[in-house]
Order: sequence, then structure tokens, then C-alpha cells
Amino acid sequence: MKVLWSWLLELCDLDTLPTVEEGARALTRGGLEIEGLTHLGSGFTGVVVCEVVGKAPHPQADKLTLVDVITERGGTATQVVCGAPNVPEPGRKVLWAQVGATLPNGLTLAPKPVKGVVSPGMLCAEDDRTPLGASAQRALFLDDWLLDVNAPANRGDVLGHLGIARELCAVLRGKVVLPDVDLSAYTVAGAPDLRIEIADPKASPRYTARLIEGVRVAPSPRRIAARLRAVGVRPISNLVDITNYVMFELGQPLHAFDADTLTTGIITVSHAADGEKFTTLDKIDRTLVPGDVVIRDGTKGIALAGVMGGLETEVTDTTTRVLLESAGFQAITVRRTARRLNLHSEASHRFERGVDPELSAVASARASRLMCQLAGGKVRGELVDAYPDRKPVRSIPVRMPRVRLLTGVPLDAAVCKDALERLGCAVAGTGETLEVTPPSGRADVTREVDVIEEILRIVGYEQVVSTLPVLRQAPGVRPADPAELARAALAAAGMAEAITFGFQSVERSSALRVAVTDRRAQPIALRNPMSVDQAVMRTSLIPNLVAAVTRNQSHGRPNIALFEVGSVFLRRGGGVTERPLTELADEPVFAAGVLAGRRAAQLGDGAPWDAFDAKAFALTAIRAVSGEVTVRTRATSHVAYLHPGIAGELVLAMPAGPIVVGCFGELHPEVRRLLGVTGPAFAFDLDLTKLPLAGPRQMRPIPRFPGSDRDVSLLLAETISAARIEEVIEQAHETLVGRVRLLEDYRDPKLGTGMKSMLWSIGYRAPDRTLTDAEIDKAHEAIVGRLVDSLPAQRR
Repeated sequence: MKVLWSWLLELCDLDTLPTVEEGARALTRGGLEIEGLTHLGSGFTGVVVCEVVGKAPHPQADKLTLVDVITERGGTATQVVCGAPNVPEPGRKVLWAQVGATLPNGLTLAPKPVKGVVSPGMLCAEDDRTPLGASAQRALFLDDWLLDVNAPANRGDVLGHLGIARELCAVLRGKVVLPDVDLSAYTVAGAPDLRIEIADPKASPRYTARLIEGVRVAPSPRRIAARLRAVGVRPISNLVDITNYVMFELGQPLHAFDADTLTTGIITVSHAADGEKFTTLDKIDRTLVPGDVVIRDGTKGIALAGVMGGLETEVTDTTTRVLLESAGFQAITVRRTARRLNLHSEASHRFERGVDPELSAVASARASRLMCQLAGGKVRGELVDAYPDRKPVRSIPVRMPRVRLLTGVPLDAAVCKDALERLGCAVAGTGETLEVTPPSGRADVTREVDVIEEILRIVGYEQVVSTLPVLRQAPGVRPADPAELARAALAAAGMAEAITFGFQSVERSSALRVAVTDRRAQPIALRNPMSVDQAVMRTSLIPNLVAAVTRNQSHGRPNIALFEVGSVFLRRGGGVTERPLTELADEPVFAAGVLAGRRAAQLGDGAPWDAFDAKAFALTAIRAVSGEVTVRTRATSHVAYLHPGIAGELVLAMPAGPIVVGCFGELHPEVRRLLGVTGPAFAFDLDLTKLPLAGPRQMRPIPRFPGSDRDVSLLLAETISAARIEEVIEQAHETLVGRVRLLEDYRDPKLGTGMKSMLWSIGYRAPDRTLTDAEIDKAHEAIVGRLVDSLPAQRR
């Protein structure tokens, strides 16, 4: 929000006028950050107002004029050579850039001979009102400061000079000066033949209109035009400029229709028809949807509510009658329309953040008065006002103990009441509870805590001293988040976290080579992607992670262990048909990782990564989320992006049946080729939404009694997995078993074709006693016997 300092001071009644720096500090102290201060006239110096007292043709050039000027009454005239054809007559005033003046282009003037006559500077422009000798900045209304105010997104009330003035007065203990809105001298009898109909009060809670007749279109006065240029608006004509001027002054957008282009006398506010065509002021044909709100003359659209007017009813040089609109529109409706059409305007910027409906009548009166003063118009009758959705006034109870608790400042009721009244709030009560009614423009103040924040920012945040927080009760147990649990576990296990875009290219998505019937084969396309590399929503975390591996390899980093936890976006309904625009995607949360190169070692690189490393990381994430659940591993050839001979599924053994929660293995060579990976790479992919959450973790005492380990060496077929052996041991239900570890997996032709030897260590412990050798031997022999019989296996 651009704010002119002189304009702001016109709306403030302060005992002592602050400097612009003091005002900026006061606004920042009150919560409105000032991002910059700019002096409008800092681009040039040494240019003053002078009066022409004589002029004559140059003796050696027909197109040059010798102009005599003075800078004070009775002063000595100075002769300046001027090449402009419109030199004013004696008695008129011009701007004179004197010797030593610096112009906006950086040029510093020096005496310069022009066709034999030395010219002390140059003449610039005409001005009829400023006193002689005054600076050009004053003549051009540039002796002013521009404040760049960072208005919060929920503070639509400060998108006008009046709202900023209210904040400044609240901090500096001043009073707000409202602009003159008296129309008594400009109103003629007779009600306008006009009726307003609002079809949806939620979309437009209020709509007002005034008819101004007998106006004359002309350029705006220099002061208004200069102010509009300063805040970034190009002056057009007095009627259009007045609507913009009042919008920047009060924060209420307005629109002026040429009343002679309206035919029905009925202004209707209603939703657009699907596919309805409408031509806006920028001469572009727009296609509307039912969510858009249209202002109509009967049934014909004349404006896009809150965004832009229509071309057919715009004010032109021949306009003599104006219908002035001042209305309120629903913020979310305007935001959707402006964003969909990519049609952002100063009006939509304000409506999107909320405009006070109570401001409509005031802004209409202010603009009508200016049109009468500057364009010679007269107001026909009273304001036509449709206000079907007037919000009831509600007070907010504010407890003083709560104020002191949240602020940490010993404030009393009198101080709080004073601060709130300075903000325009109505405050009742003087005890330990105040009844506070915020001003109508403060839609962001709805709760007690909002009022407390308002009190503190006006009293001053510097009142808050640094203290340690008071712990009044033990913190509650926060519900576990599977994504956070998996993320922390994988990072602790030594992997590096990657955060990639939720988008990817079509080629990267199709590199997974999944079946057409798989939902991952039908990614959701973006309507307006930032690039071809982000054309569709990701259906898997793997492609973007592999792309990160490729990027690291291209930069000389071959040893990679990356993981990511995040959502993927899958079509509903099987994914083989186009998803309706109104249907949301499924967004399951996955944890995935990719390994390439070698492990880190204390000295240099370690052994190469393999599929079992990917499995170990996946199990780490599963244990972090689900605790000590039983996870089985089985070979698979159904995961298209994994090598069919080096891939496995992770299956949870659950009471209702096994659940496949993920997979691991080596990336398929074709996938590596499509994604540009050098050398073997290994991956795991887990669907965290399928993992059950572990119950609250309980502290367990450190064992008081020693345990004992027994080893067993088994000769068995190579096809029997370690997971199968763990399963058999678990099915024995031996309560003394504490832990089971695989110590050695030995392969040698001497053992026999297709045979291997595995050495296992089984730990035994009891929580209430020291086990005897007899107890341990009995339990151990029972387990070994079960292994030999069930696998089958031979004890070595």
C-alpha cells in the first residue's frame, strides 16, 4: 500500500505534527511495517518558479526565444534562451532550471551559449498558482514523502489512507478527521428512477448507487492527478480519477457508469451463467462461470463485481450523467474470479481482503461531492441503498486476568479501555470484564485473544519483558504423526532428506513403467505448469529422488543415500478415466529412499550399497511408526520399476491378514537408463498410510538379572530365508527368548549343491530371576528341535 504523507496528515488531528520518520516509526510500533520511505522530489534540485516579464525572438534563430524571467517581485530580470514554441505571455509563470540545477536524468546545468547568447539554465513548464521563487517540487506537488506500507493480508481496513490515519492517531493519541461528505448544497429534488435487486446477499451484502447529472468530463486538477501518480495510478479524467482518489483515500472501491448507456432502471447483482460472455474495460472478451458475480442493467452484464467494469458502459468524454456504484462483495468470490481470469485490479486487491460494507455510503457521498465540485454535477435525490445482509453488532467479553496472563503485562481496565477506544472500539464495563465492540471495518477482530492483541500493540510491545514461561501443567501427549516418525528415524539412520516438488514431468512419471490399470500410470495434469518438468502431479516419490541422485552424480557426488517423506497424488476411481474437476485426488503419504554408490566408511568409501541396505532402511521406518510389528519379506517380480530378480515386498503380519506396505530392491536397468542414473541403484517405497501406529511407548526397567546366549549352526537349503527362521523361532512362543541374531551366512560348494550354513545366536533372560543352565538348555533344545523339524535343517 502506497501512502502519501501529506494526504495522511490531512486525515489526522495531532497536537504535534510528527516528522515522516517519526510517523513511520509509530506505525511500525503499532504493527504496520513501513518497508520504505521515498521523497518524491529527490530526483532533481535547483528548479524554481519564475515569472515571464518579457520575450523576444532570438536574433540568429527563428525557432528560439529570448525570455526575461524574475524570481521575486521587483527583482532583476534574467534572460534565458528557450526553444519551446509555447512560451507563455508576460505575467505567466514557468519553472526555471537554474545554473547548477540537477535534472532527473542526472544532468547538471551550466551556462551554455546558444547561437551567440549565453543561457543561464533552461525553462521547463508552466504553473499559475505557486509563489515566485518556490521550488519546483512544491509547484508539482512533489515536496512530499511516499510510505510503502506492508499491510497484513487480514487487514483490508488499512488499504486506504483513512485506515492508516486511524492507526497513526491511535498510536500518537490523535483524532481522525473524516473527509467532507456533505451533499446538501449539491442535491436536487426528485428520486432517481432506479431499483436494486441482489440475488445472493452472501455474494453482495450491500449495493448502493447514486445518480449525478450535468457533469463535464475534463482533466483532473493537478493536485489530484499528482497524488494518483504518486500511488501508482495513471490519471484519465476527472470522473474516473475521483473514483480512484476516493478508493485510495477511504479504502472503498467505486465504479462510475455512463448513466445514458443504462436502459432498464433496474440494477441486478447475480451470478453469471455458465459460459456467459462479457467484455471488460480492457477490451478483452471474458468467459464467465457460475461462481462469478455480475452487475447487470436488467439482464445485460455491465460490470464484473469487485474486479472490473464493462466496456459498453464506461465513462467517455461525452458522458454527462453518471451512475456511481459503491458496494460490498464477498472476498472469496472476488478472489476466485480475479485469479481465474488473471485479472487483478486495485479494486479486487481490496475486496479480496475484505471491505467494510458500512463504508459504502460514506465513500459514495465523498465521491459524489467531488464530482459536483470538480465536474459541475448535481446529485439527483437520495442514495439508493440495498443492504439485505447487515451483520448484527456483537460485543466480545474481555477478561482482565486473561489480558494479564497472555501479555505478561500488569494492565488495568482503564488502560485497556483507553487503547481500544483510540482504535475506534466501543467499550462498556469498568471492572474485571470489558464488553468490546470492534469497529465495523475490523472483521479480523472476532475473539477475546484478538482484542488482547489490539490492546498490546497500542500500549506497546516494548511493555513485554523477557520472562520464562510458566508451566502450569504437564504437556499432553501429542498424537504421533507417521510422517514425522519415519522422517526422524531415517535421518537418524544416516540418510539425507530430500524435499522435491510435488510435480514432475510426464517422461519422469512414465519411467516407472507401471501398468496402464495402475493409478500411477494416470498422473493428474496441471492446467498451467511452471515448466514441462513440472507438468503433472507426482504419483511416486521415486522419480524425483532418482533425478536428485542423477544431479549429484553429475556434480561428482557418486555416493548417495537420499530419502523423502511426502504425499503423492492419485486419481480416484481406478485412475483410468479423466478425473472430474470437482473431485479431489487421493493423497497417501509415502516414505521412499534411493541408494547409489558406496556406504560411508571411517577411511574412504565402504562397501557398495545393496538391496539389503534398502530393506534395512525400510524396516527402520516401519519400526519407528508401528513399533515391534512382525514384518515378512517375500520375493516379487510385480514391481515394474525394480529388478525382477532383486526385489522384495514388505508384508505386515496382522490379525486380519497380511498387508503389503511397501517394496525394496534394485532399480530396473531400463528405469535407470530412462532416468539417467550411472551404475546400480537401490530403492525402497513405503505406504505410511497402511502402517498401524504403535501404542504409547512405556518405560521398561533395566534388566536386573543377567541373560545368557546360546548359538546354533544349521545346515539348510539356500532357498530358506533368514526371515523364515525368525518366524519359526517366534512361533515357538518361548517366553525366555530375549533376542535373536544372525551371526553368519556361509556359502561353499563343499556344503553341497544348493546348501548353506547359518550361525544364529539366541539370547535368554528372565525378568525376575537368574536362569539356571538347565532352564536355558531346555528352552534352547526345544527351539532347535522345532527348527530342525520345520525347515527342515540339520544341526551342525
